[in-house]
Amino acid sequence: MANYTVFESVNMKSTHYAERIFDAVATEDIENGTFGYLDGLDDGEDVIYKFVKGSATGKQVVVVDQPVWKSDECKITNQRKDNFIIKAGTPFRVRVVAFNDGFAISIDGITSATQSKADTGKFLTIDTTTGKLVAGDSATSDAKFEATIMRKRVQGATLVTVANTYGYSRVMYEAKVTTLA
Repeated sequence: MANYTVFESVNMKSTHYAERIFDAVATEDIENGTFGYLDGLDDGEDVIYKFVKGSATGKQVVVVDQPVWKSDECKITNQRKDNFIIKAGTPFRVRVVAFNDGFAISIDGITSATQSKADTGKFLTIDTTTGKLVAGDSATSDAKFEATIMRKRVQGATLVTVANTYGYSRVMYEAKVTTLA
């Protein structure tokens, strides 16, 4: 069973201070916690925008937060964090990223090449093609988006028996946006 990115938006302005949250759609499967930008309204839509992974000069940074739930849909099975991926063509919510926003992201949201660098005090930037975060040892002077990892914590727990392993745990990296152009 594949693990997908877990993203928490608890300390973002869109959670507490009515910063914008948009509905968007993509032409490919999108993981929760993917960073990108909006590229105009989707064809034939009035309120659903086209989401593009990565970053672009002059475009506002947004992050994928969750699918758009239907009122009669059972959320329990859909919110299993080990299966949390948004299928192509399914509307989902994106949050506008603001300066000083705090968020938490699992290691799956960091590119595999830089996962070993993810630790307290390290820096995160956006990979322009995948929308995942890139961990680095030092701040970059020309970054359009940069966040600093403030702390890491374990979310959840597991119980291992002879027959089965129950539950799951995950290391979450709490970061604060320190640069946003």
